[in-house]
Amino acid sequence: MKLWRDILDMAYKETLHIRRDISTAFFALLLPMMQLTLFGFAIDFDVRQVATVVVDFDQSRESREYVQSLQNTENLRVVAYLSSPDEALERIRRGTARVALVIPPDFSRAEKPQVAVVIDGSDSQVANPARLAVLKPQSDPAVDVRVEMLYNPNNRTEVYTIPGLLGIILQLVTVALTSFSLVREREQGTLEQLMVSPVSRLGLMLGKIAPYFCLAMIELVLVILAARVVFDTPLRGSFLLMWLLSVPFVLAGLSLGLAISTVAQNQAQAMQLTMLTFLPSVLLSGYLAPRETLPLPLHLLSNLIPVTWYIQITRGIMVRGAGMGDLWAPFLGLCTITCVLVAFSTSRFRKSSG
Repeated sequence: MKLWRDILDMAYKETLHIRRDISTAFFALLLPMMQLTLFGFAIDFDVRQVATVVVDFDQSRESREYVQSLQNTENLRVVAYLSSPDEALERIRRGTARVALVIPPDFSRAEKPQVAVVIDGSDSQVANPARLAVLKPQSDPAVDVRVEMLYNPNNRTEVYTIPGLLGIILQLVTVALTSFSLVREREQGTLEQLMVSPVSRLGLMLGKIAPYFCLAMIELVLVILAARVVFDTPLRGSFLLMWLLSVPFVLAGLSLGLAISTVAQNQAQAMQLTMLTFLPSVLLSGYLAPRETLPLPLHLLSNLIPVTWYIQITRGIMVRGAGMGDLWAPFLGLCTITCVLVAFSTSRFRKSSG
């Protein structure tokens, strides 16, 4: 009987604690329902509307009908008509197009014209459906389709997954490193000492980031080395460029952790919020499934996730050999997110300590 009385007493005590700290019940009950609803729409491996560019040297009714027959499959979406194959290849290297269709000048006159199709093989989730779409259109005009798979001709899974996994791991580590920082100071009672010190709030934020930044950049080198040696993942672009463009991403992850640290009241909440950032990073960033499959609201939401931009950088440099001119958009996106997160963390710290 005493054991049951002890169990009931402790259960009553914990129930009162949950009532006082309503955030515990929120994380336990509402967040799983929100995640199920959100990610149920996000997880869709049925790739459609793959960005396609067309180089049409024939400019005939037959060539236009052929292109339309490919679009009717709803797997391809023509985003531009270009004047040369070199422009098409440049679009693929920059990541703004996944498929290039080159129609010869004798398309309408030849008995069985040859059409060249170049597909970005760095993303196998997109490359395979695109290949099927061009080989088996709904309306087949007896065209000889010659497919060339760029960057990953053997369709190796590691070439597609490892660059994205590098970003997922780095973001998880950087967020975890700093998400407990201010919470730990608050629980240990040392936050008040920091407040009376002559260090500015911005200096405090950046000072807390600095040592973790050095650790993360060392880890970046080790992870790239492991990917190259263990999985034979290519690094076709510049390692120095890869390292430099990783700087805003690492800062963004550390700043996100600091933002969590200013919001959470205890280490349990900090851990829950850290894990809350993990699922969107995996499911909305384009790591598992192409962002083209996301509904528009989730596609817009994915732009707020640092690893979304970083995966474009890692796959661009490691797989396609892209340069800075091809990656300025994700670089600016990461810089913007970093500045916003640092400003938010600083303002939240001022509010919570004021």
